[in-house]
Amino acid sequence: MMKKAIFFILGIAFLTLGCAEQVAKQVDANEFETLMADDATVQVIDVRTPDEYAQGFIKNSTLINFNNPSFKTQLEGLDKNKAVAVYCHSGARSNQAFEMMKEMGFKKIYELEGGIVAWQAGGKQIQR
Repeated sequence: MMKKAIFFILGIAFLTLGCAEQVAKQVDANEFETLMADDATVQVIDVRTPDEYAQGFIKNSTLINFNNPSFKTQLEGLDKNKAVAVYCHSGARSNQAFEMMKEMGFKKIYELEGGIVAWQAGGKQIQR
């Protein structure tokens, strides 16, 4: 009986530790900005179209067009062990990308709530 209890406890601990490895959360513009400032290795991904990106983007972001048929393949090229910060125009596409990255096993994923619209509404700068 004691042996079964120990295996049960170890099993629960293993499952808990396994689940704790992934961080996936939606953040506001201030937290998104702080994340990028605190971690120079964060992969900032803009999932809008090339035309939208040309109108302005968040500094140091990389465009990976959500509408491109090779979108998932392009995500596979990212480092899953480094933090990823994802955004779009208003949050719909980035939320879909966020969910996709969780399923793909990315360890740290942050989605900008409200997209670049919220970023600009918060007084944050964009690049052109």
